[in-house]
Amino acid sequence: MSFALALALVLLSASLVGLVALHREALRRVLLRAVDPRPLALFRIAFGCCLLATTVEIAPLLDYLFSDEGLLPRAVVPELMGRGATIGFGDGVREPAGPRDLAALLEFVISGRWSPLYFGDSPTAVRLHFAGLVVAALGLTLGWRTRVSTILCWLLYAGLLRRGDAHWGGEQVFCAFLFLLMWSRCGAAFSVDNWRRCRALRRRGFLSMSSGPGAGAGLAPSPAAPRGLAAIYRRIPAWPQALIAGQLALCYAVNGWAKSGPTWRSGDALLLVLSRDTYVRWDMSAVIAAVGPWPLRLASWGVEWWERLFPLVLVGLALRAVARSGAPALQGAASAGARLCWAGIAVAAGLAAAVPQDLVEKSGDPGGFERAATLAVLAAIAAAVAIAGPRAAAVGRRLAAGPLAPRWWLGFGALFHLANHALLAVGAFAPATLAAYLVCGAGPWAIAMLQRALRGLARVRVPVPEHLGRETAIAAEDPSLPHLHRDAAALPGWAIAAAGGVVLAGGLVALAAGAGPRAWHAAWLAAGTGLTIVGWRAARRRRSETTALVEPWAHGPAGRLAAGGLVAYHVVALLVWQLPAWSSLPWRGPVRALVGPWIELSYTSQVWSMFAPNPPRDQMLVRTTVVDAAGVRHRYDEGPQRADDLPLPHPWHDRWRKIGDNLLGQRERMSLWHVRYLCRRWALEHAGEPAREARLEGLRAPLPPPGSDRQEHFAAHVETRVLAQVNCAEEPFAQLAPEVRARHGLPPAPPGSLRFAWAPERAATWAERRTRRDPLAPLWPLAALGLLAALARWAREDRRGRAPTGDS
Repeated sequence: MSFALALALVLLSASLVGLVALHREALRRVLLRAVDPRPLALFRIAFGCCLLATTVEIAPLLDYLFSDEGLLPRAVVPELMGRGATIGFGDGVREPAGPRDLAALLEFVISGRWSPLYFGDSPTAVRLHFAGLVVAALGLTLGWRTRVSTILCWLLYAGLLRRGDAHWGGEQVFCAFLFLLMWSRCGAAFSVDNWRRCRALRRRGFLSMSSGPGAGAGLAPSPAAPRGLAAIYRRIPAWPQALIAGQLALCYAVNGWAKSGPTWRSGDALLLVLSRDTYVRWDMSAVIAAVGPWPLRLASWGVEWWERLFPLVLVGLALRAVARSGAPALQGAASAGARLCWAGIAVAAGLAAAVPQDLVEKSGDPGGFERAATLAVLAAIAAAVAIAGPRAAAVGRRLAAGPLAPRWWLGFGALFHLANHALLAVGAFAPATLAAYLVCGAGPWAIAMLQRALRGLARVRVPVPEHLGRETAIAAEDPSLPHLHRDAAALPGWAIAAAGGVVLAGGLVALAAGAGPRAWHAAWLAAGTGLTIVGWRAARRRRSETTALVEPWAHGPAGRLAAGGLVAYHVVALLVWQLPAWSSLPWRGPVRALVGPWIELSYTSQVWSMFAPNPPRDQMLVRTTVVDAAGVRHRYDEGPQRADDLPLPHPWHDRWRKIGDNLLGQRERMSLWHVRYLCRRWALEHAGEPAREARLEGLRAPLPPPGSDRQEHFAAHVETRVLAQVNCAEEPFAQLAPEVRARHGLPPAPPGSLRFAWAPERAATWAERRTRRDPLAPLWPLAALGLLAALARWAREDRRGRAPTGDS
């Protein structure tokens, strides 16, 4: 790693910490405010529909993907899928299945890698698990017991993927958004929960009706309503929506910058994608021949740079939100400090831009010059902000209303996703990504369109709630209501800067001194503890003071500290996890190990590389052959192949094709497990009689030129290679397990007929493995829970001093 790049990263981190400390008031007024719940509610409904659609996609593959009769038998699950979580669990062959002792069970709990299917993965158990996921997804979509439904969705969906992920393709979108939805109040509008709440309040006379006092937005206590009237749409915290928008920007940016191959630079990427039957819904050869290459090249370049620059949407949204928040501008020393931090960012970006050879995955990759040029532009912008100082705010507001306005970026993205969905069958994750636009600035427009549609239904006498059939939408909860938070408690800038410095120092100690996660976790806990003490003292001193706010706080002082800490920790973890795999970053692995426990717990381990660095240049299929005991060859047509070995477009998304791509592509190690599965499946379908041999072959042919017959071209140019070939009687894990035989009424396997193979790590005893575990590992979650308990006590103390409302 070059000295210039190392210095740039340290300088960038320190400058960002300084900017957060200096702009703390603007940041908290944007992130910790209470906002209209309807955009997030619309996102919840759209996202829930996409989640239901993806369950339909994987339903036909439940047994293959997740059960002990599928790709991975029960005995290998602790080793291959459980990873560190089940290090102390028996495999059911050499020792009984399940945890050895309480220490092993504790290791499982603190690992965060939870799945009920580690303990029961028969086809019946998998179907029950899947049914629970479908019910929870319906609850999420309808807004019924929304918080519980969302948590169950996340647990059950992650539980499936932690048992089997051979079909992985866009699942990280659902995992990331479900985790963030768990922390939100997404059921506060357009939900069964809010309908039941409003019905109960209306019966008691505590609801502000759209045609009555408060016009549905709530009413302060008065002689006519001593306890006040509750709003139809209560305000909710903004920070989960900000995290969803940030997650979307990270998804696009990382995916865009991963597109660094020659086909993206030449503009031929979209042509290759539309020529490959694995993805397209319809035969596009005639369209490609008629349109020609240049429109497709322009589209390829446009999509690539739109993805790379999508984080500018966050910049535009933040500038608009800060302008509306009423946050005071920096003055005096604070303004000078901010200019110094911007200068630091400019120097850091300039240093990185000066070493383009360090910005690539491998030596000689020309993509480094694109990255260096972008960093040089960033350096120039940061330098301009540093020179302009306070005058840069006015320029930023004009940019937020012009080039950085969400309508341009979201409009292009909507056209891209709609065209993508019409032409390509890539799965429900694509519309789920589009649904996130509702919390990126498209929410107010969507609410207006919904109101217009429901008003039209009301005119033709379709039963519609009164407030939804109005000419204009009612307002969200009145921000001036007395029960909303407007306290003046705030953390001082020096405390935030010191906490950031402690975290940065902990990271450096963890890497340089080899202290690892201990120093990292200790730094975060020390920073959190210090901020809690300082914040509690500041809140007590200013308990009776209030501050003028355009939008009230979403939480009290303790809640704001907890929410801000969660936002900071999650954002840092995601950014660290997405460090690029450049050869100039040899410490990337150790750094990612610092945030690995949180990434595992939240299940937001993400790899954004769709069609990157290049789309495939070949048409690929798999073919399986089974030789029975009599020596007769059979084509086994269950799975990712066709009987005639010719590819065809599909109007729907077939997950077998994704599995086939994984077998032939980056996860070729799966091919051996798939051919072992064929041996077991054959025996299960033939009364326990084993096959003699099973073989898996990969068929590959160049993509057809525009205008040619796709099937004829494939048949004429196909090349075949053997991916895996096994003797079913001798291959490990290719025989039916005893519990599977008993489940289907088959006779027990002959003595000595079962074959197994174990990795060296699993061959060690549990006692030996325990000696290699960090003895302080259980301390960190316990200390974090203790800190949360202190914050909860502080929050209770704050609530005692607040008057009840009609909505309580």
